[in-house]
Formats: sequence, structure tokens, C-alpha cells
Amino acid sequence: MSLFKNFNISKFKSKKPPGDRSITTYSEIQQIKNIKANEKFVREKDDIFNVFRKVAQQHNISYPAEMVNKLMDDSAIIIMQLKNYFNRPRPQELAKEFNIDLKIVELESAKTPSYPSGHSAQGVLIAKFLADEYPIAADNFLKESKNISFSRNMAKVHYRSDSDFGERLGGALYNNFKNEM
Repeated sequence: MSLFKNFNISKFKSKKPPGDRSITTYSEIQQIKNIKANEKFVREKDDIFNVFRKVAQQHNISYPAEMVNKLMDDSAIIIMQLKNYFNRPRPQELAKEFNIDLKIVELESAKTPSYPSGHSAQGVLIAKFLADEYPIAADNFLKESKNISFSRNMAKVHYRSDSDFGERLGGALYNNFKNEM
């Protein structure tokens, strides 16, 4: 049974991304173009499960791998519903229309529609769960959720609005999970 069976997705369907050919989208493409890429950082943060596992290991605390996997699997269903609903093109696709040369970091995890950022959503969801379970490492878990989210902009595979929306979604998913438990 899904951990998010009672999650109200409809309120998120009303939060549309900026238009494909809008000045906001153009500005967001320019913004991510100017972020200096660190491919090692991007690839490290691409693996959400292991990012948080490393934090747990650094603090010598038990990593609840089964629950983390369940949260990721069940949240992916909602994230994909929203991605498919909005069907926003990735920055590299629209950059061409604006005659902007956008050099992305190729990631297997960046093959779905752009909005919302699933990494941002799952980063916040998992970080909040782990921060509540292990308050001693809360700051580190929450810091890593920000790193995961930002890494998607650094890779130039997400607009800032994708990441912001993903972070809000991750917070809402966590609140739903916490209220259901």
C-alpha cells in the first residue's frame, strides 16, 4: 500500500510552471547557464539514497534503508503524475529555441519531463524524515537536500522553478506521511 494514498495532488496541479517561451523561462536558462558545473558533485548528488546513507554513516547512526526506499518508490508515483501532467521540456530543449548553448551534465535520471524536480522533492522528503528520526544529524540531512536540489541546476537539467516546486512538493509529501503515521 502506498504511503501517500491520501495525498491531495490536485492543489499541486494548479501550480503551473512558467511558459516555455516566457521571459521567466529565458531568465532561468540564463541563470543556470552561468552556474559553474562540478561534474563530480552533480554525479554524487544524483544518487539520493547514498547521499543520505553517507550522512548516517558519518554520524554512526543506523540507516533505515527499507523505509527510505519505500518513501522514494511511493513518492515517485506522485512526482511522475505531476511531471506528465505539466510535461515541461528540459532546459536544454528550450535553450535551443532561445539560441542559448547550454552544456548539460548528461544524467540517466534526467530523461523525464522537467517540472517538478523529482530529486528536489525526494531530497526534501527523505531529509525531513531522517532529520526527525535522527535529530543529531538533522542539519546535515537538510543541508544535503539543498545540495541535491542545487545539483540539478548545476547540471543544467532543471530550471530553478522546477527545483523550488519540487522542494515544496517534498515538504508536502513529508507532512502527509507524518500525519498518516
